[in-house]
Amino acid sequence: MGGKAKGLKILKELGFHVPDAVVLLHPEPTELQDAAIMHHLNNLGPGPKAVRSSAVSEDGHSASFAGQFESYLNLSSLEDVKSAIIKCIEAAGAERVRSYSGSLLSDADLRISVILQNMVDARVAGVVFSVNPVNNRRDKMLVNAIAGHGEDLVSGKMDAFHYEVYRSGSNLEKEVEKNDHLIDGITLRSIIEGAKKAESHFNTPVDMEWAIDDTGILNWLQVRPVTALSGVHFNELDTVKGESSDIWTLGNIGEMMPGVATPLTYSVSAEAIDYGMVLLAERGGAFSMRNRSGPRYIQMFYNRLFINMSNMMDYPKRIWLNKAEDVQYALSGKVFDGLTAAPEVSFPVRFLNFLKQMSTTLRASVYLEKLRALEAGFRIDTSLPKDELHRKLEKGRHQLGIGFGHHLMASAESGTMYSAFMRIMTGDKRKPESADHHIATMLLLDIPEIESADAVKTLERFAKLISSHKEFCENFTRLPAAKALELLEKNAPDEVIGQFRLFLERHGHRCVRESELREKTWADKPVRLIQILQTRVKAGDVKHVSHDTKKEITTALSKLRPVTRIILRLLIPTARKAVARREITKALSIKMLDTIRKGYNALALQLITENLLDDADQVYFLTHDELGQLIADKDPGWKEKASRRRELFADADKLVFEEVSFGIPEPVEGEQTFELKEGQLAGIPVSSGTVEASVRIINSIQDAELLKEGEIMVASFTDIGWTPYFSIISGLITEIGSPLSHGAVVAREYGIPAVVAAKGAKKFLRTGDRIKLDGEKGLIEKLQP
Repeated sequence: MGGKAKGLKILKELGFHVPDAVVLLHPEPTELQDAAIMHHLNNLGPGPKAVRSSAVSEDGHSASFAGQFESYLNLSSLEDVKSAIIKCIEAAGAERVRSYSGSLLSDADLRISVILQNMVDARVAGVVFSVNPVNNRRDKMLVNAIAGHGEDLVSGKMDAFHYEVYRSGSNLEKEVEKNDHLIDGITLRSIIEGAKKAESHFNTPVDMEWAIDDTGILNWLQVRPVTALSGVHFNELDTVKGESSDIWTLGNIGEMMPGVATPLTYSVSAEAIDYGMVLLAERGGAFSMRNRSGPRYIQMFYNRLFINMSNMMDYPKRIWLNKAEDVQYALSGKVFDGLTAAPEVSFPVRFLNFLKQMSTTLRASVYLEKLRALEAGFRIDTSLPKDELHRKLEKGRHQLGIGFGHHLMASAESGTMYSAFMRIMTGDKRKPESADHHIATMLLLDIPEIESADAVKTLERFAKLISSHKEFCENFTRLPAAKALELLEKNAPDEVIGQFRLFLERHGHRCVRESELREKTWADKPVRLIQILQTRVKAGDVKHVSHDTKKEITTALSKLRPVTRIILRLLIPTARKAVARREITKALSIKMLDTIRKGYNALALQLITENLLDDADQVYFLTHDELGQLIADKDPGWKEKASRRRELFADADKLVFEEVSFGIPEPVEGEQTFELKEGQLAGIPVSSGTVEASVRIINSIQDAELLKEGEIMVASFTDIGWTPYFSIISGLITEIGSPLSHGAVVAREYGIPAVVAAKGAKKFLRTGDRIKLDGEKGLIEKLQP
């Protein structure tokens, strides 16, 4: 019966409202009988008719033949209907059809059936695509509509109203308002839900024609696959396809792995972190590794990593004394609405799991030593042939997952202790306030052995060393960074070059976005360190706030009730050790990751030699498993896929998301909103002190290189790669983060006033704005120029 007729038949069987129709199977003009046609017309009832062709190969997956055959509308007489049927039959032999078929589907079956169908007296008509075929967006559906019949839309004679609606319908009402309410919200939702239903049945994106009659009934007139879509798109590697009511957050993971993640990073770094999180959950009885069929906690959407907070409720559901609020504090430093967890197992089981969890927490130092031993013996032989090297990297991925498990088991205590601080200070009766966070941060001041703070302090000492060699210092600071690096490596005083090599030996595996395999480490690209050093040396002696730790802890505790003070004093030593341990184990796990990075770099060079990749950068745009397939089948299509993903990557990086997503994460459209409190932007205070200075908005490492001494740094996040800049800034503001995040820890150790989780800070402020940053109250206030 042809593709078009078959599509209508299926829609009708699925419950769609399809105007009554009759299909003439492969009719011949000479065999058409007036009586037979009139019989069909009488059965269809009164009113104008449409005559439409339906070729066997039309509306197929490979080619749609859109506009190639004929359709005739508003036919009333037998003569007009018969004439239209004949023209539809003859259209199969038209030159345009043969040309189209020859170009796209040489073996096309052009046998024609003809649909005789009741016309819809349309008030509004249009088409809906279950994806946006123009920009290949799979997360959005495109609806085009015009008043009246749809033929003017299809023929291009009239401009249409455009509705670009997220599959969730989250922006549906905005689209209705934007188009002057030509279609109301209920009808638009019916259209997109209909397209989703058809797409689900056909298991492919669809293009559907529809019309709404004067009675308000939505009629479906055609369905066909959307052809010629690229398999590379924003949502190609999304962990969860379709719809979900889960809750996701950028908190914590948005600091550890900010921005977009390459496919290789998703399959290596993110996989390892998730594996480690499942190991941690299994130790406490919250979840079992044997039930892990894919990423459980770390999941990806739009090439960006999120934590599935709904799945993190495994803890309160199965472990006694674990609360939903505790999990949220540990990961994001705040509680958001809509996330609760009722126990799913009996109390004896939950109590036993609690004992398991406490046992793991109390053995934190054991896991630190295990990680040290694992890292010390972790090697990848980069000289192996490509297939063996790939298998070695597969084993390395598993070891990396175990390493991250040790890191999480050794550092989980820090989050547990911070949650305990909050519960003790609030009496477990209210949400924590800025004053609570301020007291907690005071208790965590000046902790020895903070690994990332050591990187800053080492650079400080190195800058002073360079300054002490006057002639070398003068040449070093005036040269471009690349030339200054050459000078340092070849003509520096022995103690200067020695200290530089020691720094790279200890911290060279770190960098901005260090969990992203595509990023170059300080050791791989030391010129970035040189730029920071030059800025720091030029700044001279920068004074930072020094802390009398005992005095400040005593002052912070004096604001609390006596019983609360006693309890917190007992917990403080454990909490401080936990924070330091967390930084140490993070550095060790990142060192393992750098070993893996070197392995994939070596693999890329072999693949280039055999012409399986065009350049080394392409390796990051295939997953680990896809690289294995490339090695096995040597299909050149993998190179093309990698290139197309890379082209799309920059666009994905421009997308902005809310910190918390209720349902599948979707990009924020338009300006981000933020709330002001008496003209001030509020966040979480994480490092005390007040400073008035100019701000600099940091969106990239290139922006950071423009930082001047004494400016306040404003960024979406900070990680270890930003820490060298802490030596010259006077304050820190981030849009995401928690009191235990990297930036907060280092800011406290360095005496820099800091506020995190200041949503909308980069919109509220502009580079050059002079502000007052209050690190005790968590407030940001613009000052008059």
